[in-house]
Amino acid sequence: MKIHASLLMISLCSLFPMAWGQSDTTLVFEFQLRVRSEWRDGYQLASTSADPGNLSTFQRNRIGFSGGWGRMDFRVQFQDVRNYGQPGGNTQGNMGAAEAWGSLILGNGVKAVVGRQKIDIDNGRIIGAANWANPGRFLDGVQLIREREKNRTAAMAAWDEINQTRRVFVHHTQRFGDTHKLTLLAYDQDSDTEFSAFTAGLTWRSALGKSAWWSTEAYLQRPDGGGYGAMWTIEGGRKGPSGHTWIAGLDLLTNEEAGAAFSPLLGTNHKFYGWMDHFYLGAATNGLTDLHIRHLGPISESCSWGAVFHHFRAFGFQDLLAQELDMYLTGFAKEGISWTVGWSLMDCTPEHVMRQGHLSETDASQSAEHLQQWGWVSINLEPSVLLK
Repeated sequence: MKIHASLLMISLCSLFPMAWGQSDTTLVFEFQLRVRSEWRDGYQLASTSADPGNLSTFQRNRIGFSGGWGRMDFRVQFQDVRNYGQPGGNTQGNMGAAEAWGSLILGNGVKAVVGRQKIDIDNGRIIGAANWANPGRFLDGVQLIREREKNRTAAMAAWDEINQTRRVFVHHTQRFGDTHKLTLLAYDQDSDTEFSAFTAGLTWRSALGKSAWWSTEAYLQRPDGGGYGAMWTIEGGRKGPSGHTWIAGLDLLTNEEAGAAFSPLLGTNHKFYGWMDHFYLGAATNGLTDLHIRHLGPISESCSWGAVFHHFRAFGFQDLLAQELDMYLTGFAKEGISWTVGWSLMDCTPEHVMRQGHLSETDASQSAEHLQQWGWVSINLEPSVLLK
């Protein structure tokens, strides 16, 4: 990993130097209150019919300021995350900084960002902010960004003292006209407590006319334990004249028998591998094949609905693991208020439950006969006020 880290740091230093124009002085007050109640009966780990479901309420409060002053921008945001639903009305919670960073324009198109930052790379398959999770995900470190009209290069060194984890990445985006986009990522994660690996790959997206598109992603991973893992995805979508969008795709992630089990690392796995969070969240996942179909459609100007169907198999289209249907209805208002109602259903097989490893073979068979489900209702208030 040390050689890979050195190469990435050399790329980071090569970003200097170029000019960025000055911005107006601004100050914005930001606030969020998000409350979500969930019914869990097989969420993350498969349950049996004898297991009682549970109802919990989660609340996330965020408050902060962001703005700019000459060549400097900043954002300070604190959050308090609460979990209600414990016996006797007890509450579990934690408070801390969500974001706390300052950025400075260095010149000739380069700026530096220092502090706790929300990082979303491409569509979040390898590094994402995981905003659906109550605490979200933020990285502490230093980032350099160089922007041009058709390309953008970012390099970051981040560290996690609690988990003794160091992360370094370089990410480049290149646009070709208005129809094609290529991104390149090199990411090294070295840890005493977490998965350590060097991951490199690319994404490609092309427009097909005015209403259709296709994209692909390919990554190769070298874990510290040896071997090579890989992930390959392909998706295509089309938006109809009435606003309804259909997307179909395939994800392939290698297992240990193919060289090494690929890990999405800091990916937003809830977004890609089912809202039941059985894969890469509830338990370690050794390879996966995911065929999926998504639909997004409007009901009115302020309301829409969606559904996602997943067909999960082991790597290489081997054993059937599970099939999942995720559905939601969402609405929003101009005042910064939004709401969402959702329900997920999973029909899993004994093979999937045995892979999770928390139940005996007899209980795994009983669990496979039990329909796993997860429902939720969420209300979100997120206004912002321009103070200057």
